[in-house]
Amino acid sequence: MSTGTETELYLRNRGGDRLAATFTPGPGDSAVVLLHGFLSNRRAGGRFDRLAAEYAALGHAVLRFDFSGFGDSDGGAVDGERLLDDAQAALDHLDALGYPRQVLHGQSLGSAVALRVAPQRPRVVTLVLTGALTGAGDTGGDRPYPLLGEEGLAAWNRDEDVHLPIEGSTVRTHVTVNRRQPRLGATGTQRELLTALRVPVLVVHGDTGELEPRLAATTTRGAHLLPEGSRIAVIPGATHTFHDRQDTLAGLVTDWVREHVPAAATHQRAQPR
Repeated sequence: MSTGTETELYLRNRGGDRLAATFTPGPGDSAVVLLHGFLSNRRAGGRFDRLAAEYAALGHAVLRFDFSGFGDSDGGAVDGERLLDDAQAALDHLDALGYPRQVLHGQSLGSAVALRVAPQRPRVVTLVLTGALTGAGDTGGDRPYPLLGEEGLAAWNRDEDVHLPIEGSTVRTHVTVNRRQPRLGATGTQRELLTALRVPVLVVHGDTGELEPRLAATTTRGAHLLPEGSRIAVIPGATHTFHDRQDTLAGLVTDWVREHVPAAATHQRAQPR
């Protein structure tokens, strides 16, 4: 049940960066924000197109955007603090539009952002984390980003910008990382991260490839720290991107959101002030 038509727009974070966004209004009082992963964008190779359509069909508004430094948004080298501010700007936009029930769906890097932003936003009623980074203090510091390669690693160690190629952007050919920029989750513990949450969380992992089983093991170690009512699901055969298991993933996440955020099409949203 979707009554909205997608609109392309720009948001602005506190640093003044323009964030390229796609918004689908919904008939009720609920909205989903999609937060993409590293070296990705608001379409996520079509995977977020699919999820946006699924959520809209449930009757929710959907907002997805490119993090600063990614996709079609402004920004230079990736900055962890700015990523958090980007998500805050997206939720501020939903607040201004009068959506009091909000869902954060984060993939990989987006999951790390969602975990850190949600405790500050009382209108977020549940989280959906796919390919989730549920640890803390183990992704930042002076550790190199993944996929740097030998040449990129050498530049990293010289404190130089490293350019990682991307696809799907109309304004950039690469994402820039540098060890001098603040890293997301460079400090703290998993206990601090997960016990700060106050809403139920769905965490979805795959079991295939080098990365995903390690991430799933991290989540399992911290499962007892998640809020009551949370769930961890593992999709057999799924890799970190869930590219070949999109139907299964869509079924899991929409069932969760249908249960925890039933669409309220008969409720009228507050008018923006």
